[in-house]
Amino acid sequence: LVDELRLCHAEHPYTKFVGSCNDIKAALNECFAKENAFRRKANMDKARAFNKEWKEFKEQKQAAAAASA
Repeated sequence: LVDELRLCHAEHPYTKFVGSCNDIKAALNECFAKENAFRRKANMDKARAFNKEWKEFKEQKQAAAAASA
């Protein structure tokens, strides 16, 4: 899609400003949005796993401190 948009801009140097390449640009934006959503979900899953491990670690640390006190 990026190459298609570049080609459209090269072939239509003036009409690109009035929307001749808007369909390709919209498709590219949709693709970027899907990619961002995928990355956002992966990052959220990773953060949730980290937070779960961190919470378990803190609970173990507190339990050990309470047992030794």
